Amino acid sequence: MRNTKLSGRMITPHTFGDAFERALFTMRISGREVLRTGAVAGAMALATGPTAAGCLANAGDAATMEIGEHDLVELDWAQYEGQRNTAMVSYEKSHWHNYTGCGSRMGCTGVDVFVKLRIKPVTGANLDFKRIGVIYKTGGQGTEVTATGTYHATRSNGDEEWHVKISLPTYSQQVFTFNAWYQDGAGNTYYDDNSGELHVVNYGATSTVIYRDTVNTNVAVNSSGVQGRVRVNLADLDYDKDVVVRWTTDGWATSTDTPLSFVEDISSTYERWEHEFNVPGDFQELQYAIVYRHGVVNGADVYEFWDNNFGANYVVNRQ
Repeated sequence: MRNTKLSGRMITPHTFGDAFERALFTMRISGREVLRTGAVAGAMALATGPTAAGCLANAGDAATMEIGEHDLVELDWAQYEGQRNTAMVSYEKSHWHNYTGCGSRMGCTGVDVFVKLRIKPVTGANLDFKRIGVIYKTGGQGTEVTATGTYHATRSNGDEEWHVKISLPTYSQQVFTFNAWYQDGAGNTYYDDNSGELHVVNYGATSTVIYRDTVNTNVAVNSSGVQGRVRVNLADLDYDKDVVVRWTTDGWATSTDTPLSFVEDISSTYERWEHEFNVPGDFQELQYAIVYRHGVVNGADVYEFWDNNFGANYVVNRQ
């Protein structure tokens, strides 16, 4: 979603000051949104205003705090109680899936998606309290779900490989974001949340994440040059994202990357973006592809999803 709310998430504070500091630390509001809503000023009013204490219930109760029109970005339970430390736990950018319940005439009813994590074991830890897993949300939205993993192997350097199974119905969106966590059995919780941007697994087609809106795309090449609109629909995995059309009019001897602009939300999990071409010149064709990048702030690992017409690029010949 691009308007009004950043997430509407819940946190469980110990004290108001603790909750407020954590909420400010994780708040993600773009510069233009701050200017438009005065969100930072609203944050100060929340901290000092006479109604601040009333924003929280008894210590330990869940509470939602707002700044201006925007809800604060939530902390999941691992982020709240633990510390980010990719030396202790990390996602290894490896996943696979198996379909389940495939005996009926209706086809398969479920899918098990596995993600590979690496953890550093702690000497003397209580193994009864050692747990590894992920907190995930399908489509990057909705309810957070915790899944726990199983031990797979110990590597030559002493690190351990764990696999986490996420069981989903086949009608799920086929893409999810997640935070990897590790309770070491010595009283510590560590997590790898991709620098706050979360990791992404897409176990379906790329069109699950981004696809060209063919009905509303009308770009053309004529005697005036390149004119018209390219429009795409994409999964709203996070507020911060880059959506770019890469295009050429000389067969890729040169190319240009042009950002698309947000148009509207089309559902609770999908957005519409577009670019209007107006490039004067004498061209014979336009070729282009669109890329959607997740994890573009905070030094996070970037996940790229391309709509490039199955590797052939979109080609528009002169009329």
